Amino acid sequence: MKNSYAFLLTALYFFPFASFSQGITVQAVCGEGTYVNWPEIKTMYEESEMSEGEGPGFFYNDCDQGISPLRASSTLANQGKFNYNIKNINDDNPMTAWVEGSVDYGIGVFFEIKAAGINTIYNGYQSSPKSWMENSRVKKFKVYKNNVALCYLELTDEMGRQSFELPGHNNYNPEMNYNFKFEIMEVYKGTKWKDVAISEINLSLCCVSQSTQIGNALTPLIAAEVQKGNTIYSINLETGDVVNAEVLGVSKQRHLSMLEITTDTKSLSLTSNHPIFIKNYGFSSIGRYMLTHQVNNYEDLIDHLEFAIWNENTCSISYEKLKKIQLINGDFQTYTIGKLSQGNAFITNGFISRLY
Repeated sequence: MKNSYAFLLTALYFFPFASFSQGITVQAVCGEGTYVNWPEIKTMYEESEMSEGEGPGFFYNDCDQGISPLRASSTLANQGKFNYNIKNINDDNPMTAWVEGSVDYGIGVFFEIKAAGINTIYNGYQSSPKSWMENSRVKKFKVYKNNVALCYLELTDEMGRQSFELPGHNNYNPEMNYNFKFEIMEVYKGTKWKDVAISEINLSLCCVSQSTQIGNALTPLIAAEVQKGNTIYSINLETGDVVNAEVLGVSKQRHLSMLEITTDTKSLSLTSNHPIFIKNYGFSSIGRYMLTHQVNNYEDLIDHLEFAIWNENTCSISYEKLKKIQLINGDFQTYTIGKLSQGNAFITNGFISRLY
């Protein structure tokens, strides 16, 4: 997978952003090239899950929030057993797709969804590398939020997952929904068909950086190295008891911005939606806390938030005030634990985190 730092725009969720007349363009980053064999990957996942007798299913990601497809202005008619319905863009299956039904390359065709936000997309008809190449793909969308033009979104001509951040959406509150419209402006032409396709769209949240240390009874595990079957600490916040729990699921996700929070003794890089324990409030993401308390600036949280901290020397929980918070832009591979054999709280760089 090639590296890219083409992300052009970052704006805080609560801050006003430049008007569309200024030509805001967001570029998606990091597809996986022109050959991703999803049928082969699906078979591999299914064989692995059958051998272990469990598993969440092919293409499952603990961080994916899901969206609600609403309608499309044009859809290709069914062809035998194959359908190209707008619902295919969020069915957890990259081998199905919405395909527009215009006679040409779909310029001006649009679809609408309802979601807290959007930050991942699978461009083209990804049922196979051959189908992806033969059908046309989106090069540029015009994106509307609640019927107001928001930005242009430029996609790469690649299979696999592409990531982006829309203006004003560094913070997400999964309990809020907006109407988003994606209008096709430019396309990458297929080698055989004019039909333009999108295989999947989603919102992915809740992660920590790959270098985060996950607490356990031995040497802390690095998040990027945590695997199913590893044993880590699970903490009961009510009793303070710590037990060993088996990791039953791990997910990874690319993000284009993260928050770095620092107390007197600890530091953690996480997405604005990853839940950690806040004194007198409970488990919450920083983004959700800001929304519920009507806080507009990250700096206004300094010395006002206290986080639960695990002291490895005394094997006890204490609280430390937030001393520094910084929004960092880039291209980050992030990780989260999706399921434990018991409990739902674990340790990330000393902070008490929770399963999403």
